[in-house]
Amino acid sequence: MNPPVSQTELTECDREPIHLLGGIQPHGALVAFSEPDLTLRVVSANIEAWLGRAPQALLGQPLAEFLHPTSLALLRRALSQQGPSGTLRIEAAGHAFVGLLHRSDGLAVLDLEPITSDSGEEGALVMVDQILSPLTRAKGPRALLQEVAGAVRTLSGFDRVMVYLFDSDWHGEVVAESREPATDSFLGMHFPASDIPVQARALYVRNTLRLIADARARPVPLVPAVLPELGRPLDLSGAALRSVSPVHLEYLANMGVGASMSISLLREGALWGLIACHHRAPLKVPAAARRACDVLARLVSLQLASEERATMAAEIARRAQFQTQLMERLSADSSSLPVSLSREADSVLGLTGSTGAALLLGEAPILMGATPTLDEVKALGEWLARQPFEGTTFHTERLGQVYEPAQAYLDVASGLLAVRLDPSAPRFVVWFRPEVTRTVTWAGNPLKPVVQGPGTQRLHPRASFTAWQETVQGASLPWTPEDRTAAAGLRGALVGVLLRHAAALTRSNAELDAFGGTVAHDLKEPLRGIQQYVSFLLEDVGDAVGSEGRKQLEEVRWLAGRTQGQMEALFEYSRVGRVELSWGQADMQEILEDVLTIVSSRIQENGIEVRVPRRLPELACDRVRIHQVWSNLLTNAAKYHQAGKPRWVEAGFITPEEPLSRPARRRADEYVFYVRDNGIGIPERFHETIFEMFRRLHPAHAYGGGNGAGLSIARRLIQLHGGDLWVESAPGQGSTFYFTLGKGPG
Repeated sequence: MNPPVSQTELTECDREPIHLLGGIQPHGALVAFSEPDLTLRVVSANIEAWLGRAPQALLGQPLAEFLHPTSLALLRRALSQQGPSGTLRIEAAGHAFVGLLHRSDGLAVLDLEPITSDSGEEGALVMVDQILSPLTRAKGPRALLQEVAGAVRTLSGFDRVMVYLFDSDWHGEVVAESREPATDSFLGMHFPASDIPVQARALYVRNTLRLIADARARPVPLVPAVLPELGRPLDLSGAALRSVSPVHLEYLANMGVGASMSISLLREGALWGLIACHHRAPLKVPAAARRACDVLARLVSLQLASEERATMAAEIARRAQFQTQLMERLSADSSSLPVSLSREADSVLGLTGSTGAALLLGEAPILMGATPTLDEVKALGEWLARQPFEGTTFHTERLGQVYEPAQAYLDVASGLLAVRLDPSAPRFVVWFRPEVTRTVTWAGNPLKPVVQGPGTQRLHPRASFTAWQETVQGASLPWTPEDRTAAAGLRGALVGVLLRHAAALTRSNAELDAFGGTVAHDLKEPLRGIQQYVSFLLEDVGDAVGSEGRKQLEEVRWLAGRTQGQMEALFEYSRVGRVELSWGQADMQEILEDVLTIVSSRIQENGIEVRVPRRLPELACDRVRIHQVWSNLLTNAAKYHQAGKPRWVEAGFITPEEPLSRPARRRADEYVFYVRDNGIGIPERFHETIFEMFRRLHPAHAYGGGNGAGLSIARRLIQLHGGDLWVESAPGQGSTFYFTLGKGPG
């Protein structure tokens, strides 16, 4: 049994020097000469059949000895042009040739193909004129390519003509075909990228037409075989008569092909398809017919490129209008950007033709449509933050191949398109597409594009091209250029919306500051007055109103006090967002001890043991603001305890070298501080809710009351430091609040 072919061996196929084979096809001859003396330096071994002199007798001789004077003048004129290339009519030693001129390795190289009849010139031009009219009537790209296949077959006489388009990974599909009924069909079949290796694709760009007139003919060597000054054969990359790689000849033989011709389809100078022609027997296609096919292919390439650009432009314009309407609605919405975008879920999804999306804007992700879970999206966002982006976008149709955890949710997110909103922070808009399972029909088994030859050191192409079906999984529909353009466009539009929101916020902050004094006087003072009047009533008529009336008056006093506390907390929260931190080196242990002294009465009242496993470090922060954070976290830990069991609170830190339960650490040198308790715990579904303003999970009077603003303010202070504040907790298992402090000032 032959050993399997490795990827390394396939890579060797890509490096085969097919331009340095040192020979030509036998249906013509080749001469190479130096300039400006036009002295022959290389000739093909069959030159005597055309010029009547042996190769060695011609080397070192001037072209003037055997070229007709008219042809010599034509050749000199072509050489005087920049980058000479094209076909010439050459007469030499009484024979008429079609000559193809180019330069290589410091020599001028001339392919010579004998002209056997002049009738082909006029006939081919007439046929081109005849087939251009139906081409203009073809409706749609596929219909046009089908017309091209039939036209090229008419011009060239091949048994089978296929139009073959490349995919992004260079495998190809036959999308149009014209053939003799007795010839096998490859329409709709796919061919692996290894069938046309890298260096062959490069030559298809350089030489847009390639004829192999007889796939069974022996190549004609060059004389000399090696250029003495280079130590290798003459580079025949630009030669139409260049001989054929043994691997490719064997490939054609395995397909039952006796002659072939390929015509490149280029788009903006890049290869995007081929017109591949096959014949069961050798076939010499006249130069005029070949030129007609080449011209036809160029015209079709231009037409398809134009139609594609027009279609793309129309689609981009449609999505731009769609996006403009979306932005108008977002601008008119006074809510925060995450909330506004979540209300426009259908529009956000429709912009890229996706089934799911997620907004990662620095807080908890906002999910739309069919997406992975919240935790999976968070982890995906952390992975995205480490990926290289093409400008501001990143896309893949096979997320599971580049990010292994995605294998668990390919049904909703096999395809991913992300746009980075902030180059300095992990903020993204991400779109998802599900896996689409499809069946691909290959011309032979693509997993065995080559086989090991028995007793040889080279690879051989596969022998069978029988239809072989493969079920392709793990991939979504591809992201089109229009999808990527729409995503990038949304980013630019969102920046505009953010700027407008920021301008509005700046105005509202200024107005809030100006309004603060008025509110303090007009609202806070009346609330204090209500509390005082209720106290007077309780003192003066408390006994007269009875226990029920007294209870109601107490409730009024409590409500007034709570409203006043919420108002003060709201002002504090708004001020926190605009405060400038006063950075300095602070001893975190001293801050903690000061806070414990201040809250000691509550701690002692609740019988709580305080644990500080080790001394806290010094680091840069705003001492006053971090003092406020510790105070809030320790006060909460002391409040929410379970009755009937020993109570404790622990304050500490985790060094950069120590493990952490979740991947929150953003830098290698970052400390993570925590406050841990054995209290009542918090269900996971409320882990983000508790950080919202005035959100309490328990009745207002329970666990010592409170206005529900402390955690919101604490998180905002931590975010101002560039850090993060989060909780890990479960009912009955206590809670641990973690926070980091970012990278410091500047």
